[in-house]
Amino acid sequence: MIRLRILLVAEGREHAVPIEQALSGARHQVVATIRPDDDLALFVQQGQADALIVELDTPSPAFIEQLRRLDEHTPRAVVVFAARSDHKTTRAAIKAGVSAYVVDGFRAGRVVPVLEAAVARFGELQALRGQRDEALTKLAERRTIEQAKGILMQRRHLTENAAHAALRKMAMDHGKRVPEMAESILLVEEALAQG
Repeated sequence: MIRLRILLVAEGREHAVPIEQALSGARHQVVATIRPDDDLALFVQQGQADALIVELDTPSPAFIEQLRRLDEHTPRAVVVFAARSDHKTTRAAIKAGVSAYVVDGFRAGRVVPVLEAAVARFGELQALRGQRDEALTKLAERRTIEQAKGILMQRRHLTENAAHAALRKMAMDHGKRVPEMAESILLVEEALAQG
């Protein structure tokens, strides 16, 4: 396991100390220990935290919202140890990007193994998100290219192959990628339709 920079969120020092000791024993660095009502995103950024460990009685809706915003803008592996939880809170935490959610199972000896599993799960999820985003981008680019080819076919009375060849030549002539040139054609067509 690589050495991680951890932001620790706990309700008090008595909750934080055993976690800090377990992490330092595994050579991880706690960059800051904060309370659940502190600005999570600010401390993640300042401490350049790789992961978060949270030890709370029960995560509040406001704290879960902070986790959701963090996952949206700067995703990190997040481990939550909660003394109590209900189905709604657990589901909300998972939807907010929590990598591991452990209820009534906090023991200092479990911190590092749970963290390692959460970091691995987070890495896998990020890879899947990247693949999904790449696939969605390619799909959107294909749609744009097809629409641009349709415009060229209609305006220049070209076959589909000839329209594709014309689109590729235009992209090369303008030093653009084919999807960028197709987007330009759609923008011009839209402007002409409005004029």
